[in-house]
Amino acid sequence: MSGLTASGSRNKTVGINILFSGLLKAVGLAASLLVVPVTLNYLDAERYGIWLTLSSILFWFTFSDVGLGNGMRNYLTESISRGDYERGRSYLSTTLFLLSGIALVLGLLSWGVISLVDMPSIFNTSAMSGEELRIVTLTAIFFTLINFVVRNIGYLFVALQRYALYDLLSISGSVLSLIVVYVLTKTTESNLLYVVAAFTAMPVVIYLLACFPIFNRYRALRPNRKSINLALANQVVGKGLGFFAIQITSCLVIFGSSNVFITQFCGPEGVTTYNIAYKYFNLLIIGYTVILSPLWNAYTDAKTKGDYQWVAKTFHRSMMAWGATLVGGLVMLLLCGVFYRFWVGDAVSVPLTVSVATFVYVSMFNLNNCVTYLLNGFNTIRIQIITSVVFTVAYFMAVHYLGNAYGIEGVVLCMAICYAAMSIIHLYQCELLIKQKARGIWNK
Repeated sequence: MSGLTASGSRNKTVGINILFSGLLKAVGLAASLLVVPVTLNYLDAERYGIWLTLSSILFWFTFSDVGLGNGMRNYLTESISRGDYERGRSYLSTTLFLLSGIALVLGLLSWGVISLVDMPSIFNTSAMSGEELRIVTLTAIFFTLINFVVRNIGYLFVALQRYALYDLLSISGSVLSLIVVYVLTKTTESNLLYVVAAFTAMPVVIYLLACFPIFNRYRALRPNRKSINLALANQVVGKGLGFFAIQITSCLVIFGSSNVFITQFCGPEGVTTYNIAYKYFNLLIIGYTVILSPLWNAYTDAKTKGDYQWVAKTFHRSMMAWGATLVGGLVMLLLCGVFYRFWVGDAVSVPLTVSVATFVYVSMFNLNNCVTYLLNGFNTIRIQIITSVVFTVAYFMAVHYLGNAYGIEGVVLCMAICYAAMSIIHLYQCELLIKQKARGIWNK
């Protein structure tokens, strides 16, 4: 009876998280749309371009944690599920200590480089002096590196099966940044430093403020110096590097290089055409991710407690939800022409073949996400590392032929084929894990 109670409680928790995460994602999407005109209204076009360039550089700092956050979250969930809060505190404390060390090294290296380079030439601008750009850039990096560490406190909510609260922290930072920039437009003259501080410091403020109620409620998990255990670092770093390899290959390289290849084969106009279609069908990814996100650590909790029946039922439901995205995508495909005309008018013409290829790619991407969330939750990522590397190499080999032969559609379908092939292998592994028949590399 306790197993049934645990499963029912887990289902209720997942359902609540999906509902509130969906609402929060909608708020976040609205904030991301509103922040563009508000910021443009405050900065001139050139300074806004500097901020966009700087933000793209800051994006790469998020990958500098070499996957430690993802490596820690599963071990933290397992510890909490077993009621071993002291070990959970050690995982959290050790990870924050390691990330602080990485942030310190990155900060010193960044300061050294920025002190030496010609900043106006880096940003190709004469609108700001080198000293002004140096201050702006160092400010952005300073707060980004603090956030690089403190945002991992949010994984405590993930481990506690409170994924919606994790989203709340992230989206609150974005909303607060929007509010601050709006206030700046009413109270100050145009100033890029103020904008940079608003976007990089406000998320830090949110996480630091959240520490008080989080660790007042969960005092047994409050990180401290005595709980740092470097013996656990090998586990966290080893698993983290695995997640890092997956992110860099199958996610960042395949997805990130698509615009480069389309530019090469079709010119910049082709990139615009593809991105119009992608932004439209990306709504399927956003919607499906809302459903999947709470499942990662729910799978970890279920595995730790031996509740494989719940895992099987939930995985089947997630596959059914994927089937629903196919139906929704087909409806979107039928309406895409009307939507494009309403959205961009005659400025960009998107061929139906590009929309079809993009829909297929997005569907295969969602399918792979569906199965890898279970693999990630089970902490069995060795096969993922192999498939990510192998199919990234295969993608680079195949895209030159398909891109030359079929243009945008060839590049996009090449991505779709790679994700479909990975999905088949990962589905097989999921079946083995659910039936507890995984052996050897399939269980690592």
